[in-house]
Amino acid sequence: MIQNLAIASDHAGYNLKTFLINQLDSDLNIKDFGTDNENSCDFPDFAQELCNFINENNSSYRGILICGSGVGMSIAANKIKGIRAANVVDELTAIQSVEHNNVNILCLGSNNVSNENALSIVLKFLNTYMLDEERYIRRVGKLEN
Repeated sequence: MIQNLAIASDHAGYNLKTFLINQLDSDLNIKDFGTDNENSCDFPDFAQELCNFINENNSSYRGILICGSGVGMSIAANKIKGIRAANVVDELTAIQSVEHNNVNILCLGSNNVSNENALSIVLKFLNTYMLDEERYIRRVGKLEN
């Protein structure tokens, strides 16, 4: 299981972010990039800060970004070189996004998943690794060009 997690949200994702932090294993090293309340804020700012951190600590951290739909965070994250972000609403997609696409950022929409569903998605995300198969390695490599 991944032991280091960076997490951030905008105001719409704040309550889900807080729930996840409180529910995840206490042995997990969690770095919280905000926001710290439900006051309106701009999701791209939080996505950029977290993604830059992920790029600086690429092999040791994965990230989670949360907004209302997950879409805005996903768009903002995927604009940053080295980031592969997926907006996920179920466990299977979380697993395949890592196994097939080596996703390093999980995006969640607080309006699209329940707290319990989000927790199960996050646990799958943290416990899944990219498949060591030539076809997946080749495809992910093409994303880096």
